[in-house]
Amino acid sequence: MQIRVTDDLRERAKAVAKKHGLTLSELVLQLLAQTGDKQLKDLVNKELKERPKPGRPWDK
Repeated sequence: MQIRVTDDLRERAKAVAKKHGLTLSELVLQLLAQTGDKQLKDLVNKELKERPKPGRPWDK
């Protein structure tokens, strides 16, 4: 998913996400889940559960 926004908005959103211990993508997904649509919330929760954590994988 791509959203066109100004660099200032993107940087502020990244800062807010980091403050909450999230990636920008996780923050956006959580906000989508709060729209009141049950199916969207279920899909977001599934996505967040299955999503690999950021960084290098340790298991080889």
